[in-house]
This record gives sequence, C-alpha cells and structure tokens, in this order.
Amino acid sequence: MDLRRITDWTLLTGASVEIRQQGAHVCSGYVDAINDDGDILWLQAPGQNRRLFEKAEFFEAWAAEDRPGFHYEITTRSVAK
Repeated sequence: MDLRRITDWTLLTGASVEIRQQGAHVCSGYVDAINDDGDILWLQAPGQNRRLFEKAEFFEAWAAEDRPGFHYEITTRSVAK
C-alpha cells in the first residue's frame, strides 16, 4: 500500500489513515472527527477507544485513499551509505 502524508487534516473525516509520530507508526483507523482548524483529529482504531492526536505533538496522518482535495506531501527517505 502506497501511503502519502496528508497535510490538510480538515479533509480527513471518515478516511482510513495511519498515524505516525516522527516517522514511527503509532496506530491506524478511521478519522472520527477533526477540529475546525485541522490541528487535532480523533481516530477510531478497530477494537480500541477513540484517541486524540495533535499536529503540535509531531503526529502525522498518512492515507492510501485518493480523495478529491487531499493535499499530499510527497516525502522520500534517503538511505545512508
């Protein structure tokens, strides 16, 4: 699955996403709600309680869906030689 980082969280309600923090996988689930300015989202992961994530705490939302209006940030990982 080709995941892309979504920079505009206001578009994510109902989307299936992976949450990462500084590159590390935290959890995956469906976006239940987002605050008005898109800096906070609530994620419902299967079999878990609803969780809150904030951009200010370096959380990132990654999605494989291709939805109209998604603002992707393409990132590449360089490999040290």
